[in-house]
Amino acid sequence: MASSKSIILDGFKESFSAIWKNKLLFLLLFILQLVFFALISYVNLNYQTKILESAKAITDYLNKQQLDEASLAKNVLEQKSILGDDPLSVSRNFNEMLKNFREYLIYLFLLLLLFISIMWALTHGLIHKINFKKTLKNLLKIFVVLLFYLSLIFLFFFSLFNISIADITMESSTFFVKYLVFLIFSVILAFFMFVSLALAGKTELGKIVQKTLSVGIKKIHYVLLVYFINIALLIIPVILIYDFIEKNQIVLFASIALFILVIIFSRIFMVNVIEKLEI
Repeated sequence: MASSKSIILDGFKESFSAIWKNKLLFLLLFILQLVFFALISYVNLNYQTKILESAKAITDYLNKQQLDEASLAKNVLEQKSILGDDPLSVSRNFNEMLKNFREYLIYLFLLLLLFISIMWALTHGLIHKINFKKTLKNLLKIFVVLLFYLSLIFLFFFSLFNISIADITMESSTFFVKYLVFLIFSVILAFFMFVSLALAGKTELGKIVQKTLSVGIKKIHYVLLVYFINIALLIIPVILIYDFIEKNQIVLFASIALFILVIIFSRIFMVNVIEKLEI
């Protein structure tokens, strides 16, 4: 096998070459990525507003209550609720938060599944110049692969938040341990997921798991290097967006465009490198 340096350099050269030879398809990927981010932003804003409204309602209600020791003792002696005249208000708003959060996860899941499948299929099409029939076949493979990975992550997330406010109060430490386990679990799945997506263009569906584990484990140093390079490239537009978010709108929009371009390039680069690592 070629050295790490030559594989990475060849990956860069082939990625730029593929983009140059397929400008219209690259433009289509840019538009799809832009639409994807716009939809994600809309869903985020919509459900974030609803969740924050419920959280504010809980906070406002609790702030109105007298929760000092004397008042609590008085309410207990008078057999009144320590949470005021409407003690169920907290649980109602908490349950509303959970409902909105679950709806948010469903929409997020569907958007990720649809757009990521299409964009990765078109990425393979851009690199290998394949026809519509082959692209459609890749799309179906990628859809199945993505469905498997995202289902594992989101089902775990759903189970994590299938909890009442009483459970969180009594088992707060257990909840955060579960969250930490989920975070580690998700990072590992994401690591292998992108390897699978990069291999999907040239690998039969039944062999993707085997090749993913082979490349992801035996060639982990190459894969980590690809991730490191892609993250390093993404840091530049992220810093620009953060610095100019309220200073210069032209630079801000240019930075957002650069961010999208880097994401598209990162996918192309990853495919070009990972396909060279097949054993």
